[in-house]
Amino acid sequence: MRQISLDTNAMSNPALTSMLLAEFVHSYQKYGHSNPTLPLAFIVLPIAMSGSVATTFSGTNRQTGFLTWLSRNPQLSLQLPPRVRNAREITSEALSFGIAYGLLQVTTLATLSGTKRRIKLSRKNLNEDRILMVETARNLGAWTSQLSDAMIFFSLGMVP
Repeated sequence: MRQISLDTNAMSNPALTSMLLAEFVHSYQKYGHSNPTLPLAFIVLPIAMSGSVATTFSGTNRQTGFLTWLSRNPQLSLQLPPRVRNAREITSEALSFGIAYGLLQVTTLATLSGTKRRIKLSRKNLNEDRILMVETARNLGAWTSQLSDAMIFFSLGMVP
């Protein structure tokens, strides 16, 4: 029987992927006091859900910062652009699911807004991989809220 990797299996779960986007948006709003732009949503899942990228979050927290994290892991500037491109459809599906179920809203300014509706997370019901995904999405929200989109995408070697 063919084995499906954890990354692939998790990314095919729209409830999980939309919840991770919502956690990113809520964290971005909390620490940046504004909404993230729609293009930023497309970097979240390839970073938060990749087992190989997850190891780079060891020793980080909300205060670490996006640019510090990238400077500690320069190989990511080469690895992430193709991952982001390959995850466009999954991210689009996660956005659609999140909007349809009231977790996310797209504003008239093409930004994402979190709603009061949240999926309650219990650490006892999540395995370590899922906990790391949620923490990563939240850290990304906090980190990217302190930078311009241009700086974020430039540091990743991408154009929004």
